[in-house]
Amino acid sequence: MKTNDIFNFRRFGRYFTSDLSTCWSNYGLSLLTISILFPVGTYFLTNVFNLVLRSTWDGPDIGLRSFIFIVATICLVVTMPVKCYGKITEKQYGSFFLTLPASRLEKFVSMFLMTCIIVPVLGFALHLGTDAIICALDHTCGKNLVAGAAELIRNIGDMTELTMNFVDESITIENAALVQDILGQINNPWMYIDEIFGITLPFLLGAIYFKNGKTVKTILVLFAISMASSIIMTPFLENWAAEIVKNANADTNTILQMFNNGIFKNLVLIDTVSDTVFNLALMAGIWFRIKTLKH
Repeated sequence: MKTNDIFNFRRFGRYFTSDLSTCWSNYGLSLLTISILFPVGTYFLTNVFNLVLRSTWDGPDIGLRSFIFIVATICLVVTMPVKCYGKITEKQYGSFFLTLPASRLEKFVSMFLMTCIIVPVLGFALHLGTDAIICALDHTCGKNLVAGAAELIRNIGDMTELTMNFVDESITIENAALVQDILGQINNPWMYIDEIFGITLPFLLGAIYFKNGKTVKTILVLFAISMASSIIMTPFLENWAAEIVKNANADTNTILQMFNNGIFKNLVLIDTVSDTVFNLALMAGIWFRIKTLKH
């Protein structure tokens, strides 16, 4: 088989443009509603309640707006794959999908880009941009979400502030450095890039695998996997958790020393490897579903 039969950049460009147009037609209004109406609606509803209950004009604080952002993200992740790709399990649309002039790999890459990158980035940009405009026009809202997140990252990464937060001055330099290293790993934004894939890919797989009840069945499968993972991991974490409870009343240095183990010292590596394995398994499932799709 020739390379061009597997992946041709010009052909992929045409197909991706068509896929983008189709997805926008099916999901564009929902995207705008979730990304723009959510922050705008929260702003006006909060002010209405404040006017009625307290007779003051006071916009939503950053805590409420962060919660709404999380809710909007979940709605975006759950609804987009079904709207854009859920119809390929139907006979008429599925047959049309199979006859499109593109290879399986090109269709797979287009699905991945649309679901995991294009739509999430566009949704985040619209939501955060709308939030920034609202906060710029009404200072009662405080900092916008981007500025608040940047400040939080700076505070966590600030060693001086971290040290000042310790009330126990007897903490050793080694333990302070250990905590700083752990927090530094958690504070790394790149650590969470693969989390976006891990959230969106299951719903894409569910959208093209299940013929009906796609979202509900996907959530049920994720719940079952979560329960099984908890049962499997419990024996490994039981001793460590028991040690934490046992030393709950110990001095600060003793408590911090419990974090000096392989799990926390290699937190980024463990998280990256586990997320990568999970995402690759989901991508393999999507690939074979496209490959075996028949009508």
